Amino acid sequence: MTRIIYQVFTDVWRLARKYEFRRLTDSEWEAFCGRGEELLERYREYGPEVEMLYRDLFRAVQALYQRGGCHENKREEG
Repeated sequence: MTRIIYQVFTDVWRLARKYEFRRLTDSEWEAFCGRGEELLERYREYGPEVEMLYRDLFRAVQALYQRGGCHENKREEG
């Protein structure tokens, strides 16, 4: 079970990192969400606990991107 949990975290991180924590275009957002759905199908096979872990992590990353400009560093604005 530890291995699959590690994989969930790793896959969510890699997906988030792929888009460089920046504001996404509509087509990038669609690709991001599409890949997220593909991963959901993969983790659904491991049972409800793993599925919910994936959903929670992916939703958190989606929320970060939806707030937009998530790469902006307040220290750089000075």
